[in-house]
Amino acid sequence: MSTVVKAVSNSRKMKGLTTVDIVLIAILAIVNGVALTYIAMLNQLLTAIGGPILTSITLGLYSISGVLAAYIIRKPGVAFFTLTLAGVVQIISGNPNGLVAIVAATTDGLGVELGYALFRYKRWDWLSTAVAGFLAVPLWFIIAAFWFGYYKWGITILLIAFAVRCLSGVVLSGWLSKIIGDVLVRTNILKGFNIHKQRQKEVNKDEADHSA
Repeated sequence: MSTVVKAVSNSRKMKGLTTVDIVLIAILAIVNGVALTYIAMLNQLLTAIGGPILTSITLGLYSISGVLAAYIIRKPGVAFFTLTLAGVVQIISGNPNGLVAIVAATTDGLGVELGYALFRYKRWDWLSTAVAGFLAVPLWFIIAAFWFGYYKWGITILLIAFAVRCLSGVVLSGWLSKIIGDVLVRTNILKGFNIHKQRQKEVNKDEADHSA
């Protein structure tokens, strides 16, 4: 764990992050990376049973660590670094897809970053998290269609699989991340993170409006 934190903190692109930010990134990446190794095994079974459509149901979980980390920390680059690190963890933990895992993780990270960047990292609500979760899907879907031979199933199956993945991205990655983040911030265990600071500003503003 300490090695992972040190590696992340040494990156020049992470200068805007605090120590607690880096620790959270490492924790989420490790937990998600290890979990995805087992989900990848499940997806191999789902693919064998129902092809790209059935295996697409769980795809939102692959980018949840990036969406959640960015939602809590609220700084550029967080989603990309979290998901890239999660990809490395997947390889170390024995993901059956091997190096493909890091390719998927980095493309997911780029998509999530784009989603939040569209709102200039200033909007953190149902819409921004949905867009972030949704945009984690397209680039990797195109790569996976050729890498795993999904294109052989025909255009109709591919379009249905894409729609399922997009829905999974919105719900299991985007909205689930928002729900988890909102629940955690209410417990006050996220003090020091931007999500808590912004929530306190909103609470103070509401109290000031009511007392006026």
